[in-house]
Amino acid sequence: MNRRLAIAAALAVPLAGLGASWAGTHVAAQRGTVWEVPIAGYDPRDLLRGHYVIYTYDWPGLEGRRANRALDEVLCIEGEAPRIARVSRPGAASDCASAVRAGSGWNDPAGGLASGRLYVSQDRAAELERRLADPALQGVVTIRVREDGHITPLDIGFRPRAPGPVSRQSVPPPVRIEAP
Repeated sequence: MNRRLAIAAALAVPLAGLGASWAGTHVAAQRGTVWEVPIAGYDPRDLLRGHYVIYTYDWPGLEGRRANRALDEVLCIEGEAPRIARVSRPGAASDCASAVRAGSGWNDPAGGLASGRLYVSQDRAAELERRLADPALQGVVTIRVREDGHITPLDIGFRPRAPGPVSRQSVPPPVRIEAP
């Protein structure tokens, strides 16, 4: 009887530890502030190639300056969640109520705070491709920002694009959808 109890305990303890680890990770992933970040345009010549939408953040307040330079490791978000009024570079760490950090996870595709990627189902990919190509719609990625600055993209939505002339120079870089 003691042998069976020892075997059961030997199996139960690691499983309990694994469950506790998963629960802690899940709770940490659900914490943070949800923000809506506009994303840059879509290149209709780039055909749908898989399950990841690769997009370029169009951070409000950085127009004309891309956030992909090495010194842009931290950006401060200003505004009332989920709407971002603008982002800026912090003067000191204490200046930021909500900060995003480059290189904060597997989802950071070497673009720093300039770009990100989101997994989408094959069924939804065709709809996203059609809506991203619509010049009347502005793509918006919903992200969760944890206290440590880690960004987790949650979804892509759309809102009407603000009216105004679009010059060739103001057209943002393309959005790509590619396989993993």
